[in-house]
Amino acid sequence: MKEDSTPSSVWSKYVEAKRTAFGVQKQEDTPITLEQLEAAIAESAASSGLPEIGMPPRSVVHPVKRSQLSRWFYLVLVVLFSGLVVGLVWWGREHYGG
Repeated sequence: MKEDSTPSSVWSKYVEAKRTAFGVQKQEDTPITLEQLEAAIAESAASSGLPEIGMPPRSVVHPVKRSQLSRWFYLVLVVLFSGLVVGLVWWGREHYGG
């Protein structure tokens, strides 16, 4: 268990996970530097339209419903105001009308 916490082991697991996530072919004989790995990840992420973490942005997965709620809120306000105006006109004619 102690051997799994060495930096090279952790790094190799990280590199392998990134390669698996982006479908990069495994290249055992040519070690790459951190800059080359980051460039390869950024290039494949840009070509697939996904960020580096391999998932779409939250705004795509969970769209904002604020505009839909705002629309309903204003619609309810208009209906309540209209009902209040109609009710007051009716009440005024009943009590003060001829």
